[in-house]
Amino acid sequence: MSTLYIPNSIALRNFDSIFKYNNFDFSDGNAKIHFHPTYVAMHPVGLVLYASLGDYFRMNDIKTSASINYSIRSIPYLQRMGLFAALGYSDPVETERHEETGRFIPLTRITNSDELTTFLKTIDPLLHTTQDISRIVKHVFSELLRNVLEHSKSKIGGHVCATYNHNRKKVSIGISDTGQGIRSGMRGYKQFNSHKEAILNALKPGISGTTARLGGTLENAGAGLFITKCIAQSTRNHFLIYSGDSYFKLRANPLPEDILFNANPEDDYATIKDSLPVFHGTVIGIDIHIEDTTAFNKLMQTISDSYRTSLNKMKKDYYKRIKFS
Repeated sequence: MSTLYIPNSIALRNFDSIFKYNNFDFSDGNAKIHFHPTYVAMHPVGLVLYASLGDYFRMNDIKTSASINYSIRSIPYLQRMGLFAALGYSDPVETERHEETGRFIPLTRITNSDELTTFLKTIDPLLHTTQDISRIVKHVFSELLRNVLEHSKSKIGGHVCATYNHNRKKVSIGISDTGQGIRSGMRGYKQFNSHKEAILNALKPGISGTTARLGGTLENAGAGLFITKCIAQSTRNHFLIYSGDSYFKLRANPLPEDILFNANPEDDYATIKDSLPVFHGTVIGIDIHIEDTTAFNKLMQTISDSYRTSLNKMKKDYYKRIKFS
């Protein structure tokens, strides 16, 4: 029987803990879900990953069993966020159900644009911030979830959840699906030899989108992942995208180094890995510090300017490669 192990800590900074005892190979049709015996601290990126694995089990008729130490102190958090239900199990303990408004958004499935519109209306109470900053964070949710609806080809949509850390003024977001993955989703634009190559190109502005031209506007040129990455960079936070056997993980840019919005993600302060356990779909996680500062309020204009600069550079490089006879 295959094992799905849930470690004691899953965050963007230590995301590799997921791979310590997992290979995500459930070809024998069985999975034993085993929780760390003493504690489980889980960022929204971990919650959505395991929720999508729950979908994968049901879609492929994989039989599961689970074991957990009922004295784990984080069980109330995990069940309030909806993890056990997403895995197909009832909540292990009885707890008082606290209102989530202003503190967290539990695992929520989005399957169509109407559900996305309704979901976006629930975000403001979580943020505790200005209208301008709220608009930026909503943009992150909207872009990432639209990618799920428009590109994943998942018949059951995707998962989203979020938490707000009041002391750190930080919003943590996780989004996932069990669709075709980035490599297959990018085939309409270009063939890539690996999941890693597809992920890196998906992060470049102007590579994918609803326009056939190289470039376009921020709205139609496949700039959603680029903008999301830049938002994480601007607040010196992590951003992760994992699909197939590869991931790109933006690391927190240390002070006092300048922040550069690079068109090529390989130039970023980041970790890029392949030959990982294969995830059938896509997982994205991001942390954003919410602070009412002038710099943050001007963020979208800064990213927009960087996008145009990066796109002009890509166009110049593209035409340099063209040889006329």
